Amino acid sequence: MTLHLAIRYIPDALPDAAAAFMYLTREVSWREAMRARATASFGAPYNYSGQRYPACPMPAQIAAIAARAAELAGHPFDNCLCNRYDTGENTMGFHADSYDGLVPSSVIAIASFGAPRELLFRTRDKRHHRAILLAHGSILLMGRATQDDWLHAIPRAPGAGLRISATFRHFGDHARIRA
Repeated sequence: MTLHLAIRYIPDALPDAAAAFMYLTREVSWREAMRARATASFGAPYNYSGQRYPACPMPAQIAAIAARAAELAGHPFDNCLCNRYDTGENTMGFHADSYDGLVPSSVIAIASFGAPRELLFRTRDKRHHRAILLAHGSILLMGRATQDDWLHAIPRAPGAGLRISATFRHFGDHARIRA
């Protein structure tokens, strides 16, 4: 039996993707604490992969991306975690995003900028696989069932250029508790 992969992919979801990419590359202060990629977080506080990100105002440019993702998701987002992959050698291993503190019915949105990269999905038992090419200006929505039943990763892509993902989450009232 194949488990349902609860995702929705919207290519060309962001009409101002080039301007957003320029902002992300030139204006964001990136944290270089992780080996495989640089990160930055905006909005509600967030703890991720051993890193603690305090609450930080969401700049207007990122809030505009969050608003577009919210239109597609049907609910607001109050945190944005950005990941910067400088080359195709920068990766993220198989993992599932935690729903600890998130509004349980919410989705996680990934906005992609720059070089296209493949997002691999596999079931936890490794029997089923899917791949989606995340294009510049696209948004991918992932439901909770995806995190419960599947793992996802960004593999190496020799020759790929700079890619930035902006991942949006909805903590809702939980954001005040986490602060």
